[in-house]
Amino acid sequence: MFIELKVVVRLLSYAKKLTWKFLFLYFFVNSFLIAQTASNDFNFFSPLHRLSFGNHLYFERDYLRALNEFREYLKYENQDTARFRFAECFLRIGRYQEAADNFKGLFYNSTLQNESRLAYLEAQFQSGDLNSFRSIARQDIYTSAKYSREIERLYYITHLMDNSTLPDTNIFFSVFPDSNKSNVRNFYQRKKHPEYKNPVTAAVLSGILPGLGKIYVGEISDGLTSLIATGVLTLLAFDNFKQSHNFRGWLFTGLAAISYTGNIYGSAAAAQIYNAGIKYNFDNDVKIYFEKRNYFLPEKYF
Repeated sequence: MFIELKVVVRLLSYAKKLTWKFLFLYFFVNSFLIAQTASNDFNFFSPLHRLSFGNHLYFERDYLRALNEFREYLKYENQDTARFRFAECFLRIGRYQEAADNFKGLFYNSTLQNESRLAYLEAQFQSGDLNSFRSIARQDIYTSAKYSREIERLYYITHLMDNSTLPDTNIFFSVFPDSNKSNVRNFYQRKKHPEYKNPVTAAVLSGILPGLGKIYVGEISDGLTSLIATGVLTLLAFDNFKQSHNFRGWLFTGLAAISYTGNIYGSAAAAQIYNAGIKYNFDNDVKIYFEKRNYFLPEKYF
């Protein structure tokens, strides 16, 4: 009797386990089928989802992938914001001509025609052909009444970035905010009156006194080294001639002459290198300053 009861209990326990397994399997299969049905109904490649994902990538600054999503969306729908962001993706990845062409397509019959004109000019500006940019920025077709101030400011910024003639100070400074005028004025003065060193002056100074030209361009240690080296070689030559050691006298004379002429050439070259450094530092300072402020261009919130 006891053994039969034990067998019954085991059978009930086994049946209970089977029931739980069956229920688990039932819910798992049912959930899978529901998920499959929902997945089939949800089209990830529909125009709406393409646009949504493109916007997500755009705000994440993944412009290369966003470009493809916007391109696919625009095959089915024509939306100004999507077209603008499509063009801006080209701008942000450095494909400036494609950006300009797409912005140009929004110049008319678009809710973003003013923004597209400004963005078109930004693409021309970023391309690096500043002469072309200045010419375009003065044409009515590319101007925008809404952003005329920003376009004017960008136009004047270009004069700090190449060898063009600087405009009159009154006009130049008037387009910048008061809080930035001090820095802009400093850039203007540095561009108009660069602290260059004259290579001819450096060469003449070293011709008068070896090493003086290098001291003139700020290379004081090199200048003193040149002065001492040329002076020692000249002294050794004089001393050897005095002692009738003609061979050594001529040897040291030749070395002194090489040191003397080399120092003249080196001083002129040092002045040119110094000037290149002044220009590089100025260009870099201007670029960093205006890049940090996005060239005073407005943020895009659409």
